[in-house]
Amino acid sequence: MSATNDPCQFQFDLPPQPYPARELNEVIHKSAWRAAPLATSKREPGEIELIVIHATAGSSTEGAVSVMTEKRASFHWIVPGRKEAAHGRFVWACAPESRAAWHVHNRCFHPEICGGAKRLNHRSLGIEIVNDQRGEPFSPWQIEATAEIIAYAMGKYPALRHVTSHARLDPARRTDPGPLFPWTEFVDRITENMKRETLSEPREFHRPR
Repeated sequence: MSATNDPCQFQFDLPPQPYPARELNEVIHKSAWRAAPLATSKREPGEIELIVIHATAGSSTEGAVSVMTEKRASFHWIVPGRKEAAHGRFVWACAPESRAAWHVHNRCFHPEICGGAKRLNHRSLGIEIVNDQRGEPFSPWQIEATAEIIAYAMGKYPALRHVTSHARLDPARRTDPGPLFPWTEFVDRITENMKRETLSEPREFHRPR
């Protein structure tokens, strides 16, 4: 991981060790979930190796969900913005993890991620964080909630290795989550979660629905 604030350098690789399963404080977003069957694809055979961090470049969850209802893009979770009622409470589940969301262009790749493979949507999960990308700071809760999604995925997907920005995979077109995203703090939070989880007893996995 680079120490710079360049989102094209944001990458964190997870150690290949087992982590206990854990629950995620999520609520299904009904409009997004209804749109998901026509705004996602059947996953190709393989395992989840990658999580991609995005920012909405808009100020609301509903604005982000509109791209799903219009079948232009999709993602698995939204982390609400600081002015929204869900902020500080839960993240929105927007598409089944069993489906490939349309959050990275099929031609995009990076030689240090998934062995340089393309069609990364079939190997990944996508997280959108509500942030207008015009100087708005990310809240501490948004960083914590995003790290909690990573911890949840670590306990569910043994092949998960990479956490990266959208900009790293598509630097010619994308800058999200942007230079204001506190990547070092975010990685520190993931690392803290890993230390805590490896010291705890494994728990039975249950996904609330």
